Amino acid sequence: MEVEPIRDMVDVKRFYNWLNEHCTVKEAECFLIGCNLALRAGDLLSLKFSDMTGDFIDLHESKTGKFKRIPMTSIVEEAVWRLKNYYSSRDFYVSKKFEPVYLFQSTGSRAYHLCQPICIQWLSICFKKAAAELELDYNVNTHSMRKTWGYNAYEGGQDI
Repeated sequence: MEVEPIRDMVDVKRFYNWLNEHCTVKEAECFLIGCNLALRAGDLLSLKFSDMTGDFIDLHESKTGKFKRIPMTSIVEEAVWRLKNYYSSRDFYVSKKFEPVYLFQSTGSRAYHLCQPICIQWLSICFKKAAAELELDYNVNTHSMRKTWGYNAYEGGQDI
């Protein structure tokens, strides 16, 4: 089954709000950042706070191995700020004196001693559940973030 973009901006906002209410800030902000940066899910989940250098995000794409420097938009900056607040407000990180490394750090009870991001499979489960709950009549998955960016950029007249 082919994955599709979320074409209507109203649905994009509903999707983000649903993730915020029924999952954690990590999944919601991952969706928001993914729709604004058009990165592959693996590259998006591997982003570290140290990759945020001033006004840019520096990364090496895992599929191509190419270095990419992406300008940081205000939407992405605000999402990163919300993630930092989320991690700093968690008693777990304060009590363990643990600093999150990844933007989308795994916080499960089995991963408390590991430094790793959430997995693509978990994100996929959250996205599919959100699409079902919101009664979206098309197939949504992690690649939908990238496709949503492309669809809206094309519709906005950008050369993609």
